[in-house]
Amino acid sequence: MRESFSILSVLQSVCNNSLAQINTNHLIDLAQNYAYTYLRYRYQSLSKVLMAEDATLDELAIDAIAPLFERDHSGCFTKIKTAFNKWQPPIETEEQANFFLNRLVAKSTEKYVSELLRDSDPFFSKILDSINYLIEKQNYKKKQILGITYIMEDENYKKIGSLPDSSFIDELPVSMFIDSSKMLSTIFIYLKENTDKAIAIPLNALVYKIRKLKAVEMNLADKIEFNDETEMDSIVDRSLNSTIQKMKESYSNKGKIDESETERIERALRNITFDLRDGGINTGLHKYFLEQFPDLNFDDYHKKYQNIFEYLFKVLKKEIASQLDYKNK
Repeated sequence: MRESFSILSVLQSVCNNSLAQINTNHLIDLAQNYAYTYLRYRYQSLSKVLMAEDATLDELAIDAIAPLFERDHSGCFTKIKTAFNKWQPPIETEEQANFFLNRLVAKSTEKYVSELLRDSDPFFSKILDSINYLIEKQNYKKKQILGITYIMEDENYKKIGSLPDSSFIDELPVSMFIDSSKMLSTIFIYLKENTDKAIAIPLNALVYKIRKLKAVEMNLADKIEFNDETEMDSIVDRSLNSTIQKMKESYSNKGKIDESETERIERALRNITFDLRDGGINTGLHKYFLEQFPDLNFDDYHKKYQNIFEYLFKVLKKEIASQLDYKNK
């Protein structure tokens, strides 16, 4: 980064639609660095989900900030311009400009992670929906602070103490998550009586904690109810069987894959469901596949099997989501 590079000047240029290409590159590089740091430290515990398909943190960081650098018909970075003009108090110093960019990137990255988790894990998605239902039903509020979505007791939030992070949520006693009707109030009471932290609960971290605890054993706000872990297994098994049937109808019976390939792909899909039960897939999809086809390299997989396997994985996720929706009707 050149010493003459001024974040404030660049942001002002964005608002005037007069940003030079060299400064555009500097701004993107800086935003990517912020996103990389954010992902690396705030979402360490989610790395096995976020790193699916072997995407690097650099690649994830680029994807996270991409929406900020979408141009309108005039070539302007509309999202940055709008946010800059609405920011209060007005940004007048280099320090304020740097803080603004950091928070803007954090918000974009948090949204990206939430969407990524929703897409990669139907159980995470269902739990998130259920927690949102709980928040509304119990008259709690959601507020974006420093790019993170937090659950609050009311709108009159005053920041006293450091904000709880994913590590704090991860270390809370399991007993606090058993009764969903009291879960949020219990955590708020714990924050008040046992910590000096701000009275706020990070939403994504809470959902992921519940996911790891196999929250399917709990009753979440009348939206997702599982009597025991066997019921989760039943949903996954039915979804897997439907996916295997789809594979046979679309590929095996039409001669697109042979009997040996069918059996191996079925084993790969079963291994995916084992990991989904435990909190999400933890490696790239192709690794599940290549475990069953040790003689293949990645290029072979990419040319012949990738579209088939990724399609079947989408079918599996859709089947699980459908089973969950059917159960809760």
